[in-house]
Amino acid sequence: MLRPTSTRWFEVLCPRSESVRAVAELARTGAVQTEVRPRAMEDFPVRHLEQGLAQFKTLYVRYGPYWERGRLKRTPLVEPPDLVLRRALARIDAWRREADPLIDILQASEEELVRLRWLARILGRIGGSSLDFSLISESGPVLGSFCAILPRDADPRLPDCVIPRTVPWEEERCYMLLGPEDALEQAKHQIKGAKGRVIERPPWLKGSASQALSRISARRELLSVRRVRLYAELDSLSHEYDLDLVLGEVVWLDWFASHVGGLEVASDHLVWITGWTNDLSGRSLTQALDRSGTRALLRLAPAPTGGRPPQILDNPSWLRPFEIFTRALGVPGRDETDPTPLLAVVVPLLFGYMFGDLGQGLVLLAGGWWLRRRFEVARLLIAGGASAMLFGLLFGSLFGRKDLIPALWLHPLQEPLRVLLVPLVFAVLLLSLGQLLSGLQALRRGELTHWLLMDAGFISLYLALVAFVFGMTPYWPMWIGLSWYLLGSLLVDRRFLGTLAALAHLAESGLQLLVNTLSFARVGAFALAHAALSAVVVTMADAAGSLVAATLIMILGNLVVILLEGLVVSVQTTRLVLFEFFNRFLRGTGRIFRPLPAPPALVTGTT
Repeated sequence: MLRPTSTRWFEVLCPRSESVRAVAELARTGAVQTEVRPRAMEDFPVRHLEQGLAQFKTLYVRYGPYWERGRLKRTPLVEPPDLVLRRALARIDAWRREADPLIDILQASEEELVRLRWLARILGRIGGSSLDFSLISESGPVLGSFCAILPRDADPRLPDCVIPRTVPWEEERCYMLLGPEDALEQAKHQIKGAKGRVIERPPWLKGSASQALSRISARRELLSVRRVRLYAELDSLSHEYDLDLVLGEVVWLDWFASHVGGLEVASDHLVWITGWTNDLSGRSLTQALDRSGTRALLRLAPAPTGGRPPQILDNPSWLRPFEIFTRALGVPGRDETDPTPLLAVVVPLLFGYMFGDLGQGLVLLAGGWWLRRRFEVARLLIAGGASAMLFGLLFGSLFGRKDLIPALWLHPLQEPLRVLLVPLVFAVLLLSLGQLLSGLQALRRGELTHWLLMDAGFISLYLALVAFVFGMTPYWPMWIGLSWYLLGSLLVDRRFLGTLAALAHLAESGLQLLVNTLSFARVGAFALAHAALSAVVVTMADAAGSLVAATLIMILGNLVVILLEGLVVSVQTTRLVLFEFFNRFLRGTGRIFRPLPAPPALVTGTT
């Protein structure tokens, strides 16, 4: 608790030919970050396959939609990468020779289906108009026609010899155009330049609008049946060439080339897979290697000399939503403090104090409970809502009304000075805690003596000054704190000029700490603002002329308060935590653990 956990160094020894499989299985755990030891000789198992993988990516651009219809598979044992890729490209080439004619027909059918769908919409709009489609369809051979859909503000500047007829349309402009064939080509070019869509009329489309619609319907049905048949033939062809299996292996090779690249050489036939893991016991890594069937040996070893292990925040699941504040500054270093457990108390207290209302807090709690499975951060609403309900009882506020439940402590608008004072006392305690955490970090770094000589004196001076301002102590404890700090700086630097520099640092840090303390006055200010806004809603509801109007005002008013104040209070809570509290001790100097992304999901298959 209160300290990040260092990841462990792992080493896996496996045959070079099975390294891709082993790395992929380890990555599927989400618990490894690969890294080659410093000055180690690297082996790149798939570098010699770059040209073949580039060829595969080019083919994937064209054929990917047809390959993705199946489920890519993997075999229990992986073969050498060059053999896998060579076999895959050979099978793809053989598959292409038979699939290309089918794909050409399929694409042409799909394009015609799209065109006919647009024509059907257009003809459906002119069925009851004076526009006689039969006259247009009978034009030729000199005259021709086509349809066009353009943006509302488009001005394509059509040739004078082209006759456009408007078709009723909603958001865009739709035309049916008639003119000489040579002029129509120019018109099509201008329409495309204006970001319009050209819809050709097929030669077989004859008769009136209703007759043309019947012909289109029959043609679309024929094309739909053809489309289903062609996809079935392509699926059968993929199964015949066992593409799901070979493609799955190549996809893993491509993933390895993109995210891993090189491994450490162990011998002519063996490689080391090395890096960091947050699986501190190694159990999930061992299970992953066992499932893969690879001949691999795993060991957790001391980090290499000079290795800097990434840090992880190892907190219980109910604390993890509060890690969002800690991660905002990075990850704490190995000697820093993980404040997440403290935030589980500090954040709800700050939020609840500024948003104290029993009913509105219940709404936030219910919303957080409903969204908790979709968004982990929504769990913060549960804690914030519960705290708001607690302070709602203390303030005697239920959906903004002060006349429904008694206040267990006070009504904010009746005692505003006390409401402002309490957050300042809380600020002194919280910022002092931050200074003490800085001392804990100094202990871990072996710098406790330096902290005791200077920073401890700074804390005593700060607390004495605060106590003096509130009339709790005389002035002489401040002199003790100042003397402590100055004497400590002299012992640390052993120079008079060092003491003068310490005085300047004391003035700067002391002013900053006082500003940080006063910043918490906004907690009380927002508590008063929340109470005042709720009071306005209640006043408007009481002044309404009917029960229905009063109820509607209360519902809408509380909804506005929850949304508006909830956002403002969340921002202020975040600001106080990040810039006032964390500023005392947290630097976020730790190395972030970046687990290797999992390879594409494949199903187990057999050859």
